[in-house]
Amino acid sequence: MGEFFQVVTHEQALAAILPLIEPLGDRERLPLSAATGRVLAEGVPAPHPLPQFARSAMDGFAIRAADSHGAGEGAAAELEIVGEVPMGGRPSLRVGPGQAAVIHTGGMLPEGADAVVPVEYTQQLEDGVVEVLRAVGGGQHVIQAGEDYAAGEVLVEARRRLQAPELGALAACGVTEVEVIVPPRVAILSQGDELVAPERQPAPGQVRDINSLALSVLVDQG
Repeated sequence: MGEFFQVVTHEQALAAILPLIEPLGDRERLPLSAATGRVLAEGVPAPHPLPQFARSAMDGFAIRAADSHGAGEGAAAELEIVGEVPMGGRPSLRVGPGQAAVIHTGGMLPEGADAVVPVEYTQQLEDGVVEVLRAVGGGQHVIQAGEDYAAGEVLVEARRRLQAPELGALAACGVTEVEVIVPPRVAILSQGDELVAPERQPAPGQVRDINSLALSVLVDQG
């Protein structure tokens, strides 16, 4: 009877069980739309930098950071507006010394510019001039090419469960299909003379079986 009540620690139980378990080897290839919740079989490297170009993190003006030096309380840097950066395309304009270009969040940084001053720190005048009311440093409010992922960097590691963040990163790099582990088939046997189905009224000495439902939910959740 004493052995029946002998218990081991969590670590001891894992040490005894894990050597007997073999990793699942069967794989299948699925589109991203069908891969939610599945486990990735192999790591996926980024085929190109992400983002692929330097882009603005704010609505505002693309400028040369040096042209804003000294702007602040009681002083403003006046810059000539030379155009607007189109969304979804490469800008044809160039930002030179003393110039600025209207840019929107996500817009490609035009040649010559190295920073973005947010629109709330500017005041646009009627004669095509913008006043910069706060200085910015080089690269400020700009998401550089490859800042999220460099080319070849692992987007999602092997054995990672695919959820919205992982699937979004893959889609952003043009990955449309992934190889995932085929999930195991699990049988649940809930036994005991005292058990009855949840919809039945237990007789004296009986209890409703909750393990079948609870364990199946845990299996589905992985």
